[in-house]
Amino acid sequence: MSTVTVESAPEQGGTEDVARPLRADARRNRERVLAAATEVFAEQGAEASVAEIARRAGVGAGTLFRHFPTKHDLLLATLEVGFDDVQAAIEQAASLDDGWQGLVHVLTVCAEIQARDRGFLESVGPELFQEPTLQRRNAERMASLSVVLERAQADGLVRDDLRAEDVPFLISAVGGATGKCSRGGAIDPELWRRYLGIVLDGMRPAGASPLPVDAPTFEQLTASCQATAVSGTT
Repeated sequence: MSTVTVESAPEQGGTEDVARPLRADARRNRERVLAAATEVFAEQGAEASVAEIARRAGVGAGTLFRHFPTKHDLLLATLEVGFDDVQAAIEQAASLDDGWQGLVHVLTVCAEIQARDRGFLESVGPELFQEPTLQRRNAERMASLSVVLERAQADGLVRDDLRAEDVPFLISAVGGATGKCSRGGAIDPELWRRYLGIVLDGMRPAGASPLPVDAPTFEQLTASCQATAVSGTT
């Protein structure tokens, strides 16, 4: 779990709009801090400086910590933003007439988040399986993903032996691996799209070979990741 070092950021003059009601002003500052944190964590990862987040938000460290008492709280809030993006993609997929295109849309959004958001990639594993709120959201996400997947399978567009629990492994391999490799600038940052295309082709039923091992259940997947998260903090 992330440790918190209280860092001071230089106060920025003129950032407080005293003419506006405190509630609206506080809400605006919180939104600015969260937007800046999402940007900085995506660029620099979970170890990014709180001072840099405050600087980009145009607020002082005191303002930042009034809204997010610890760096851990701030990181969790940015993970919630990532979950919101995934949930929005799932809801949009459900509105599409084509079940295959709906599934492609969801997987594309998930892979892009992992490829481009370093903070999400580094934190979603250990943080996710230790925080009850994120555990609940992950369970809801997997249930919604199952509906999208089963719809495409019912249309005969996806192999029958694919399970929603397979998807996190596939997306991690596509978005996570290419995201890490592309940070030096020598590899095209859009490389993840190539491997997502290969994965999507492998989901098609035509020419599919029997899979040698069953997918883990959601309970097995959760238990395994919880054990990994705990061991990583000791």
